[in-house]
Amino acid sequence: MTVLLIDAALVGLLLVVFLRARVAGRHPRARIAWLAALVGSIALLTQGTVIPLEMLDGLLGGTNILKLVQNVLTMTALWLGIQAGTAPVTARLRTLRWWFPASLGILFAVVFFLAMPERGPSSFLFLEEAAVTSTGAWAYGVLHMAGIALVGALLFRSARGSLPGTRVFFRVGAVGIVLGCLSEILDLTLARFFQPSAVVSALFDPLFYLGVVSFVIGIFVATRTSTRIRRRGEALLARLEPVATERGVDPFPGLPADAAADTRLHALRVAVEDDAIATSSPLTPAQRALLDDVDTHLTRRITGARS
Repeated sequence: MTVLLIDAALVGLLLVVFLRARVAGRHPRARIAWLAALVGSIALLTQGTVIPLEMLDGLLGGTNILKLVQNVLTMTALWLGIQAGTAPVTARLRTLRWWFPASLGILFAVVFFLAMPERGPSSFLFLEEAAVTSTGAWAYGVLHMAGIALVGALLFRSARGSLPGTRVFFRVGAVGIVLGCLSEILDLTLARFFQPSAVVSALFDPLFYLGVVSFVIGIFVATRTSTRIRRRGEALLARLEPVATERGVDPFPGLPADAAADTRLHALRVAVEDDAIATSSPLTPAQRALLDDVDTHLTRRITGARS
């Protein structure tokens, strides 16, 4: 079951990576979701269901460093998924608050190497096995699970401002991821200090990876919704440009040629309105209705309200 869930999530992410590559190349906002899918795909590939784990970890020295890479990639993919669903239309990869995942990734790495200087040969369950006798392995396991649970909690909280259709998938995904992490923390703690429980040990995979599958669906829906909103803005712009030309309005004063469609749409809408006031030439009912449509799009684009 775990392998099927991992592979299902991997296929979903790879579909986003390949099908949305052209859109991501043309539209900076779309690159956030595309990168989230790419990083998530790489994280799932490190699980060893497609490429043997020993082969991948062997490239890093064969001492289970792949586990650290997997944890950092998973956390980063989840964080990017939050940005894909909630960042404004004007967001760009360079404008995201990268300090958060960078700080958490550095913390993971520092504790990983300090707490486990001797990690043994490549093993899928090396951390769970090491935590039985090593407090350092237990500490790292608790830390990285708590870090990913934190990102999952942020995903749940931020979903209220997500794009339409994505909220339920992000929230279900967040709940599964957080509960999975908490079950793993409990499992590691029982194994290290008390008595292991087979029931608790069995909880992580279905909770966490079902959460990941729901999260992947949310990413896919978010990319489609972003495209729909962008196309709506471009259609409104195409309708408003002839109005500006007819009224002799300078369409995009001071704007760079590569300005986003919504930025140009806003500038053109303001220019048309200002011209009507300055020249005392009222807008026709059709032109006023068009500006109302533009206002609806610009002021409610995050929620995806239709004009």
